[in-house]
Amino acid sequence: MKQYKGIVFFDYDGTTVDEVDRIKTATPKTKEALERLQKNDYLTMLCSGRTKRFLEADIDCFEGAITCNGSYTQVADRVIRDVIVPDEILFDVIDRYFPRDTIIQMDTQAVTYYLHSDAEFFKYFTRLFNLPDEWYAPWKYREKDNHINKLVLNYKTPDVFKDFKQEYKDVFTVAKHVRENFFDITLKGVTKGDAVKELVEQLDIPIENTYAFGDADNDVEMMETVGTGIAMGRHSDAVEKAANMVTGTVKEEGIFQALEKLELI
Repeated sequence: MKQYKGIVFFDYDGTTVDEVDRIKTATPKTKEALERLQKNDYLTMLCSGRTKRFLEADIDCFEGAITCNGSYTQVADRVIRDVIVPDEILFDVIDRYFPRDTIIQMDTQAVTYYLHSDAEFFKYFTRLFNLPDEWYAPWKYREKDNHINKLVLNYKTPDVFKDFKQEYKDVFTVAKHVRENFFDITLKGVTKGDAVKELVEQLDIPIENTYAFGDADNDVEMMETVGTGIAMGRHSDAVEKAANMVTGTVKEEGIFQALEKLELI
């Protein structure tokens, strides 16, 4: 594998794209910044709660990706991590929480399987993030060898999130979306930060040469792991505490601004 001077990790929703300002793919300035980073021998990693399929609009702009909040890592053609949610745990979640007026999404890298009882609820979610129907398949069509890396649970009442977090505190790590009523679910201890640490150690990169951009709670561990954490213009309270600096929003070309300020491009 190529020798790198450092690594820059980029969250996706709210960082590379932004549903608030209806920016659905990386801007030309962001793409320019990525190209300049790569020329300067920095590894560029997309680091998202999404799957590879959900990142297909922009993933080719990066040299690698950490997906499903740290459950899966790939650099070029090399798969470094692939954490699987066991079926027995998955079925327990379905039995307990599907009856509570939720949508349960089960992420693989190629397709997301779903269980839901409210069509409008599900349609709202897909419209919000501009997600094509073909990225989804009903749970009954799951192929047995298509393993699950991460769950997403959409809910209507706040007690669902509170109860789930308490009930599965020894089994799962959960991260709530900064604005909407859904949260990501990975196996206990599996976070973006955990995956970042593993990659940095494998590539033997000095921690002071690592950087991360983010905006939401599932970015906190990643930002605490790297040498410099950069919060986007709109960000959660937890990110505010974890960040070393704050930049502009996606619309304000916050990524480009920060990389110039840090003299990485």
